[in-house]
Amino acid sequence: MAEYREVLYERLYVKVPGTEKLRKTADGRLKHLLSTGWREIDRIRKPDHLVVHVERTGQTPLRGRLPKGPPPQQRMDRRPRGPSFGGPRGRR
Repeated sequence: MAEYREVLYERLYVKVPGTEKLRKTADGRLKHLLSTGWREIDRIRKPDHLVVHVERTGQTPLRGRLPKGPPPQQRMDRRPRGPSFGGPRGRR
């Protein structure tokens, strides 16, 4: 049976160009990925960001279609009808 593998390349911005100190949001994103089962494979340094290669393996997700729900009920028209309501010849 084939192995299922998910691969992500995340661009994480740094505080100071040329360093590896991540911004608060990028640091939180990386911590979240690592805590949910992703493994860091590689880091590529760019002047203003890091490209982090992360991947995880596991079972193949189910790719079935969900059944369509019933159609929505028709709404009643709540506007009053007739010449005595609204329009240029409305209530006098």
